Amino acid sequence: MRSYFSDDSLLIVPSGGFEGVRLFGEVLGSHKGALAVTLADQRRTTQEITVDLRGVRYLANSALETLVALANGLRPPQHLLIRATPELALRDRLAERGWDDIETLRLIDDD
Repeated sequence: MRSYFSDDSLLIVPSGGFEGVRLFGEVLGSHKGALAVTLADQRRTTQEITVDLRGVRYLANSALETLVALANGLRPPQHLLIRATPELALRDRLAERGWDDIETLRLIDDD
């Protein structure tokens, strides 16, 4: 399987079925650069950039900030779609920081 990034904690791979990436493992603060570079390429080629976090057990707040920064840099109709499990509590984490009303950021909580 071709990957965009891999280390002992995190694997970032092309989605295979949609424009975007899938992540597996733990997304630490040290992964912000790899995440930003991977998503910057997606930003140039699609209207909907999907980040599938359903394989992620832990997402550092600084990595979440990286995703929010990407979404803030998009112009409608382009947007960032984040798919995550409820265990990551992203809806609450976004609301706590006032990031839940960003027009170019969409969240789907599912398993």
